[in-house]
Amino acid sequence: MPHTFLGSYAGEWFTAVTPQQARLLSDRAALRHLEPFMGRTLGAAQAAREAGVSTERMLYRVRQFVDAGLLFAAGEQHRNGRAIKLYTAPGGFRVPFHLTPFEDSEAEIAAQFRAFDRLRVRALARRLTQHSSGGRLIYRDERGEVNLESDVPSADDRQAMTQRGSDFVSTQWLTPAQAEAVRARLDEVRALLRAVPVRASGSQPYLIQTVLIELEEEDVPN
Repeated sequence: MPHTFLGSYAGEWFTAVTPQQARLLSDRAALRHLEPFMGRTLGAAQAAREAGVSTERMLYRVRQFVDAGLLFAAGEQHRNGRAIKLYTAPGGFRVPFHLTPFEDSEAEIAAQFRAFDRLRVRALARRLTQHSSGGRLIYRDERGEVNLESDVPSADDRQAMTQRGSDFVSTQWLTPAQAEAVRARLDEVRALLRAVPVRASGSQPYLIQTVLIELEEEDVPN
């Protein structure tokens, strides 16, 4: 069962199995029309009101979803002498990455981690402004290009900054044996963190990120 981070879900997961399903579930505009039906039973008109679109537009999407096997007929509701068709969709969808275009997968992962990236940048900026060492560098290099970057704090300042946290981001060239050794050490850290109780007395929030991913050479700046 997938592990969720932004909320909890205990229902059954529907796994996309066709490129058509993956395409619709990766399309933000299409997903906006499917969301009202997820885990619920609604008519097209009510779903259109919730999505903020016209009933005609919703009916077009309903046909798409039904044809793709993402939306299912759920009987009828009789109101004012009319029979209103009802539809329902699974409450949770899982879209395998291999069915989605690379650009969609890249954008989805970026969106998922954007909140954590903001936390990291905010915490680092606050820490840097509290210390006198380091600063912003603006210079024209030997190629004639103007660059903007952060000055690396001194060793003493780094030691003072790490008393309440540390940050390390780098691209390293490793042998397979070295990469495996780092991976084993990271697994030890993750095991330690899983044993830590949530919001124990006297604790405070820390942002923790661990990543060890093999890169393609063309991904690495020269």
